[in-house]
Amino acid sequence: MKISNPFNTSASNVGNAAMQASGVPWDAPVEMRLGADGPGEIGAYIEISTTRGFSQRIPIDEARLSECRHEEGGPAGIALCQQLVDDLAARIRTVVKEAVRG
Repeated sequence: MKISNPFNTSASNVGNAAMQASGVPWDAPVEMRLGADGPGEIGAYIEISTTRGFSQRIPIDEARLSECRHEEGGPAGIALCQQLVDDLAARIRTVVKEAVRG
């Protein structure tokens, strides 16, 4: 999934973009959701779970989000955000495979 210039660099937007970019089919036997350990988006994560009791959290790296914000939407910031989304999407695919295997 491509990140465009006016992209909001909140953890929830990055997490949603990563979930969409992961390409997990809508009928996969897993549930994905965004969460946070603190108020706002402190300790944000993507949680992947199944009805069989599998549950794993993928943290959304706050330091990498800060780097994206620091670049203020310029080409370097867009590239950093895109790489973060791509990395999270890859991790999601890996965790979903683990979840499905049980």
